[in-house]
Amino acid sequence: MTPGQLMRIYLSECRLHVEVLAEALAETRQWLPFTPDSVQHIEKVQLRILDQVAYRFTKLQDTMGQKVLPTILDLAQEPIAPDATFAEKLNWLERMGALPSAEEWKRLRVARNAIAHEYPDDPELRASAINRFIDGAMRLNALYEFVHKYLLEHFPSVGSTPE
Repeated sequence: MTPGQLMRIYLSECRLHVEVLAEALAETRQWLPFTPDSVQHIEKVQLRILDQVAYRFTKLQDTMGQKVLPTILDLAQEPIAPDATFAEKLNWLERMGALPSAEEWKRLRVARNAIAHEYPDDPELRASAINRFIDGAMRLNALYEFVHKYLLEHFPSVGSTPE
């Protein structure tokens, strides 16, 4: 498969994650911000929605990081070394204008890692981690839209995805 064909597949996968993530995030708005008291009384329906946010966040970030972003470099035929680190690739994508900020991607990794810790004995830390994670999920969706817009502008034939 060509990089263009692969990108269309990857974008279709991302679109599903973005849409489901956006729906789940919309449902969380009524509970925000989480407080130390509210995290001690999370209901099962809230937990299921937070789990959905975490799952779709992870899937979207993985698909973007492992597939979409490297394929942008392939499409652009950028002369980046094959053994370049992911951080070097992120910086290159930022210089190209495909990412607004390499640092933002790194902050999103921190948000993802924060939610992996439950903090059962510290409701304040748990509430803070959930709030940061929800904010990170919103920013990840926005980051995807930025990347998708870049693709539409620079590679229109691959930037459009079937609805």
